[in-house]
Amino acid sequence: MSQYRSEFAVPQKPPVILAQQAVSPQETLSPPTIEPSENLAARQSEPTFSYNIKTPPNPVYSQELQGIVDEAVKIATSKGLPAESLSISLFDVSNAKAHSFAGYQNQTLRFPASVAKLFWMAAFYSAIEKGIITQRESAFKNDLDQMIRVSNNDAASRLLDKITDTKSGDRLAGEELQSWLKKRNQINTFFQSAGYNDIRITTKNYPIHYLRQEQPIGRDLQLRGDPSQPIRNQVTTDQAARLIYEIYTRQAVSTVASRKMAYLLTRDLDPKAWKNDPSNSIQGFLGESLPTNIYFGSKVGYTSGSRSEAAFVRTLDDRAIYILVVFADDPAYAKDETAFPAISRYVFDRLNARGPSSLP
Repeated sequence: MSQYRSEFAVPQKPPVILAQQAVSPQETLSPPTIEPSENLAARQSEPTFSYNIKTPPNPVYSQELQGIVDEAVKIATSKGLPAESLSISLFDVSNAKAHSFAGYQNQTLRFPASVAKLFWMAAFYSAIEKGIITQRESAFKNDLDQMIRVSNNDAASRLLDKITDTKSGDRLAGEELQSWLKKRNQINTFFQSAGYNDIRITTKNYPIHYLRQEQPIGRDLQLRGDPSQPIRNQVTTDQAARLIYEIYTRQAVSTVASRKMAYLLTRDLDPKAWKNDPSNSIQGFLGESLPTNIYFGSKVGYTSGSRSEAAFVRTLDDRAIYILVVFADDPAYAKDETAFPAISRYVFDRLNARGPSSLP
């Protein structure tokens, strides 16, 4: 998100996605995997700062889910919104024997707005666990809460600087600039080396009040390159869905780190928790139209030119357990507060009515 949106955590234990078969809560849960390519396998032993899960999940393509996604796209276009600016990923994880997926332009790189903070959170926990950040994790508790629960840009700026050992400031030149760019680019290579191909999440979210910056200046502006074609953060909905999946299978960074991230993502859908807050992250997004008596974990993104969200949904009776990611990189979606809730409710009703996937 561009700035502050209050989000309140539900005091309940975030659920765990069961993959392949049920295991005891003490065991680490592993999703189905695919064999890595030779290049990817060769990079797994690199000692550099990189994400721990090297191969993406391998869900089965579902024509049934594709029909649901196609109808979701029609919901948007029926409101006069452009389909070419929309991407959707839907992962059904209700059947532990086989997870399934479908999507629409789900491998198209798009501006994620503050959904980038989801990735910075994972990189932060990795940097803590690997000793790259030497201070105690408790020193960053407030910034983590503010970045994920409230989507505070100041907190995100400080954490991104800490992860990459960089600081915003005046323009740089020569080797000094190249060194700074290389350090900041670590946040890209952290995920790219694990198969998050072409992801770009080096650019901060603005405005940043403690820096008195409404937009990139100095070296952050140099990072963006050619002003006529600036380098923007770019993520696919599949990539955001993958990270949500890896968090809720307790694999992202570590079991402990994944649990902490899931708690930070947990949202309270009860209108009493958000209705009176004009900057909440529920109204106009995927959670607004859902029942309040479910588990909902989410990270939203919003600017004057885009609306995005990555969410995990689980009913208490486990009839519906799924990941839904929607990116819409167009001012029309930023202005429209009805499309995301409508899409979300449609997906929920279809999956909840059907019950767990019938895949073998």
